[in-house]
Amino acid sequence: MDHTTTTPPSAYDRVMRAIHWATLALVSATYGLIWLAHSGLIAEAYQPVLQLHRSFGLTIAALTIFRLAWRWRAQIPPLPGDLAGSQKLAARITEGLIYVLLLLQPLLGVLHTGFRGQQVNLYLLGTLPPVVVPDRALARLTHNLHELGGNALLIVIGLHAAAALWHHFIRRDGVLLSMLPAGWQLRQSSRARTDARGLAS
Repeated sequence: MDHTTTTPPSAYDRVMRAIHWATLALVSATYGLIWLAHSGLIAEAYQPVLQLHRSFGLTIAALTIFRLAWRWRAQIPPLPGDLAGSQKLAARITEGLIYVLLLLQPLLGVLHTGFRGQQVNLYLLGTLPPVVVPDRALARLTHNLHELGGNALLIVIGLHAAAALWHHFIRRDGVLLSMLPAGWQLRQSSRARTDARGLAS
């Protein structure tokens, strides 16, 4: 019988880190595009910008599905062992909410588009077939839910980011480092060793 044990990784693998930061960039761009579309600054380009917003949303959904599939088989670094159970639970709930909203928001967006009698023009390359028939009441409902979900996603991402900074600057553990690109991890580790030597001297 093999009694060997696998040491938990100290960082996420390259794929998980790449997907994490790509998702953050896409989410930021999606919020920026919808703000720009409704700002009144680009009246003539409203529809193309709106279609890019929708396209980015669908890309986020596809990337999130791939991320969850990859996460299922990947080795995930554990939270610090001395972290309170309630804080570990809060971290997992926050993470789960982010995944749910990253999937739910694009779905609501597509439904809202269809209920308005419009179609998604994916990256301005071609329209996707409608998935629902126009319905004014459901268009209003999905619009309100989409706005509510957008605000909720911003709040949850803000909490997630605040927790990461708390881990890094207050607890000084490796939670934030575990998701940073490899180059950043090396620089931060080198800086920590330099600081430790300075304190010891």
